Amino acid sequence: MTCRRGALIVLEGVDKAGKTTQCNKLVQALQDSGRQTEMMKFPERTTKIGQLINSYLENKSNLEDHTVHLLFSANRWELV
Repeated sequence: MTCRRGALIVLEGVDKAGKTTQCNKLVQALQDSGRQTEMMKFPERTTKIGQLINSYLENKSNLEDHTVHLLFSANRWELV
Protein backbone atom coordinates (compact mmCIF):
# COMPACT_ATOMS: atom_id res chain seq x y z
CA MET A 1 0.00 0.00 0.00
CA THR A 2 1.32 3.42 -0.94
CA CYS A 3 0.96 6.13 1.66
CA ARG A 4 0.52 9.67 0.36
CA ARG A 5 2.14 12.57 2.15
CA GLY A 6 -0.10 15.27 3.44
CA ALA A 7 0.19 18.98 2.90
CA LEU A 8 1.09 21.52 5.53
CA ILE A 9 -0.76 24.81 5.18
CA VAL A 10 0.47 27.65 7.36
CA LEU A 11 -1.43 30.84 8.14
CA GLU A 12 0.62 33.65 9.64
CA GLY A 13 -0.32 37.09 10.87
CA VAL A 14 -0.24 39.49 13.77
CA ASP A 15 -2.30 38.95 16.92
CA LYS A 16 -6.07 39.30 16.49
CA ALA A 17 -5.82 39.36 12.69
CA GLY A 18 -8.35 36.54 12.24
CA LYS A 19 -5.98 33.60 11.66
CA THR A 20 -8.04 31.18 13.74
CA THR A 21 -11.28 32.23 12.02
CA GLN A 22 -9.78 31.73 8.56
CA CYS A 23 -8.17 28.45 9.60
CA ASN A 24 -11.49 27.12 10.89
CA LYS A 25 -13.14 28.05 7.58
CA LEU A 26 -10.34 26.37 5.61
CA VAL A 27 -10.51 23.20 7.71
CA GLN A 28 -14.28 23.03 7.23
CA ALA A 29 -13.98 23.54 3.46
CA LEU A 30 -11.34 20.82 3.18
CA GLN A 31 -13.39 18.42 5.29
CA ASP A 32 -16.50 19.18 3.22
CA SER A 33 -14.51 18.19 0.12
CA GLY A 34 -13.64 14.83 1.71
CA ARG A 35 -10.11 15.59 2.84
CA GLN A 36 -8.82 14.51 6.22
CA THR A 37 -7.63 17.60 8.10
CA GLU A 38 -6.09 18.52 11.42
CA MET A 39 -5.67 22.01 12.85
CA MET A 40 -2.59 22.76 14.93
CA LYS A 41 -1.81 26.03 16.71
CA PHE A 42 1.62 27.17 17.77
CA PRO A 43 2.95 27.82 20.21
CA GLU A 44 1.19 24.95 21.95
CA ARG A 45 1.22 26.40 25.45
CA THR A 46 0.22 23.24 27.37
CA THR A 47 3.61 21.53 27.08
CA LYS A 48 6.66 22.35 29.21
CA ILE A 49 8.37 23.97 26.24
CA GLY A 50 5.17 25.83 25.38
CA GLN A 51 5.01 27.16 28.92
CA LEU A 52 8.55 28.52 28.58
CA ILE A 53 7.57 30.23 25.34
CA ASN A 54 4.42 31.63 26.91
CA SER A 55 6.42 33.03 29.81
CA TYR A 56 8.72 34.76 27.34
CA LEU A 57 5.83 36.14 25.26
CA GLU A 58 4.21 37.56 28.39
CA ASN A 59 7.50 39.29 29.30
CA LYS A 60 7.83 37.17 32.44
CA SER A 61 11.20 35.74 31.44
CA ASN A 62 14.18 37.08 29.55
CA LEU A 63 15.62 34.71 26.95
CA GLU A 64 18.15 35.19 24.17
CA ASP A 65 16.73 35.36 20.64
CA HIS A 66 18.54 32.16 19.60
CA THR A 67 17.07 30.32 22.58
CA VAL A 68 13.55 31.47 21.75
CA HIS A 69 13.98 30.35 18.14
CA LEU A 70 15.07 26.88 19.30
CA LEU A 71 12.17 26.68 21.76
CA PHE A 72 9.66 27.46 18.99
CA SER A 73 11.24 24.75 16.80
CA ALA A 74 11.19 22.25 19.66
CA ASN A 75 7.54 23.09 20.39
CA ARG A 76 6.59 22.15 16.83
CA TRP A 77 8.63 18.95 16.87
CA GLU A 78 7.15 17.70 20.13
CA LEU A 79 3.65 17.79 18.62
CA VAL A 80 4.22 16.46 15.11
